[in-house]
Amino acid sequence: MVDSLFPHIETTGNNASPESSRKKRRISETAKEAETEARRINEESLKRWRRNRVQQIYAFKLVEALRRVRQRSNDDAGKVNGSSAREIRETADRVLAASARGTTRWSRAILVSRVRERLKKHRKAKSTGNFKSRKATTETTTKRIRLPAIERKLKILGRLVPGCRKVSVTNLLDEATDYIAALEMQVRAMEALAGLLAAAAPPMTLTRL
Repeated sequence: MVDSLFPHIETTGNNASPESSRKKRRISETAKEAETEARRINEESLKRWRRNRVQQIYAFKLVEALRRVRQRSNDDAGKVNGSSAREIRETADRVLAASARGTTRWSRAILVSRVRERLKKHRKAKSTGNFKSRKATTETTTKRIRLPAIERKLKILGRLVPGCRKVSVTNLLDEATDYIAALEMQVRAMEALAGLLAAAAPPMTLTRL
């Protein structure tokens, strides 16, 4: 009875190894397909930011958003120039994120930044003096830890790209590539708008006293 069980155990052991190899093969194939799909999406996003049509749409939306910002600043007479300049910069970034249609992590992070700022204001009112001490201790501990050069640069890159502080290296590089292409399009659109405004401005005439 006992001896009759051994062939059964051996056959099940032999059948398990091909099944595990098939699972590994399926996992590797799925990973390759996901990587290929990510590359395709990244290439399409890069091509999208280089299109003139996307640049024109962004410029039009930016002008409309800046008009609303200017209207609010005119209504509020006591507004500081520094805050208005910051609002213009944030408006340009929000319009850029809206142009990405929330398909990337950095665009979603910019779009929800306003909500986070409001939550921070509420949390500041509830915070106590212990927060500074905790922050000081965390800063001292982070200073003691010295990361390798590549990890340190990746960490800095994750801080520069919105919403990419805690992502994998592959996702970080994809997000950074898309974000840089979007910023390049933003610069081209602003340069075109500046050229149009300079051409439309009336020439300065010298008047004799």
